[in-house]
Amino acid sequence: MSQQINLVSPLLLKKRYAFGLREMGLVMGLMLVCALGWAGYLHYQAGVLEARAEQDEARQAEAQQALDELTLAATRPVSALLTERTKATQAQVSQREALLAAVGHTIEQTSTGFSPGLRALAHGSTEGVWLNGFTLSPGYVALKGAALNASLLTTYIDRLGKQAPFTGMQFSGMNAVLAASQDGRASQTAALPDHLDFDLYSGSPEQATAQGGSHGQ
Repeated sequence: MSQQINLVSPLLLKKRYAFGLREMGLVMGLMLVCALGWAGYLHYQAGVLEARAEQDEARQAEAQQALDELTLAATRPVSALLTERTKATQAQVSQREALLAAVGHTIEQTSTGFSPGLRALAHGSTEGVWLNGFTLSPGYVALKGAALNASLLTTYIDRLGKQAPFTGMQFSGMNAVLAASQDGRASQTAALPDHLDFDLYSGSPEQATAQGGSHGQ
């Protein structure tokens, strides 16, 4: 019989290390790439910070220039022409305000003086009495009209005296004549019933001319 004997022992084989030259080269290359990437990132951040710093310096320079211009303008003497124009404008504004105040006062006097008087004439109307004309002013009142008889005219005066604008007013003058007794108007009143033409006055006509008033026909 024959028998083969294996004389190759695993212990006699050449051993391979896990970190050889190739592996070490790969690790070194990877570290180099990471270092280059980190350096590029730091360079980018430095560029951004430098750009921001330049922008801040430009803004600061502009602000300083504006401050210098304001300081220079504040130290300049006031222009005489500008001062004169300002005074003229203020004078014009004052004149316009005074004019507006005067107009407003006149409108207020007119609205409070005449409108209530016209309403009082309307509220004090009496059947058988009618007005042909009137004058209303702060110091003078004149009423011209006609009445069928003297009793109705008295009633009209009493009713008119109860209205607020005419309360306490006394008529200083009164003229009342029969319409038929006037020669010039006899033909015009022939078709009308007998009536009285009257004129009532209170105050002075000169005050009405000076202060103005409301007139009606």
